[in-house]
Amino acid sequence: MKPLALLAILLIFLVGTALHVEPSDAQVYKKRNADGSITYTDKPLEGAEQVEIEQAPVTEFAKPAVATQPDEPEVSATGGDSAAEAEAIPTEFSVAITSPEQQQPIRANNGQFDVLWQSDPERLPEGYVYELFVDGQPAWRGSDSNQVTLAEISRGERRIYVRIVDAQGNQVARSDTVVVFVLRVAINGAGAGSGGNGGGA
Repeated sequence: MKPLALLAILLIFLVGTALHVEPSDAQVYKKRNADGSITYTDKPLEGAEQVEIEQAPVTEFAKPAVATQPDEPEVSATGGDSAAEAEAIPTEFSVAITSPEQQQPIRANNGQFDVLWQSDPERLPEGYVYELFVDGQPAWRGSDSNQVTLAEISRGERRIYVRIVDAQGNQVARSDTVVVFVLRVAINGAGAGSGGNGGGA
């Protein structure tokens, strides 16, 4: 193909692009002149034949992907992670007997009276339990109550305390020892003795 013909085709494409004409819609005609030269035109001249023009491929530029933010963990109203707060175990524990009072005389002919206490936290984490002792001997153990009814406690001076232990049995908190005086009427020797026995509520 002669350079002149190539130039003509190029001009047609440029003109079509400038006029926003799709190359597939532009028509090119080829006519061989009497002197043997070839003329290219966009008009259907007499004796001219239409030239098939291949449509240039169209490439779309890929749109940039929008970065997505990872899901953030749920945050509680206090600003901490709710799951972490639910599983958090306090680093400090405390417990104190609220009843009976220190040096209190307790009239209990049947040797029965209540012991109440308060703790921090108020609800123990899983695996932690209370242990109630009377005169150094275990009288009750549990985690779902802060009140115990002791029974058949012998008359005389009795020393009571409560402690909190973890799942391995390690003490994490202990109340002060409360000293009370159990008053019982001895009938034929009943109620005598210094030992203490406890029954859970």
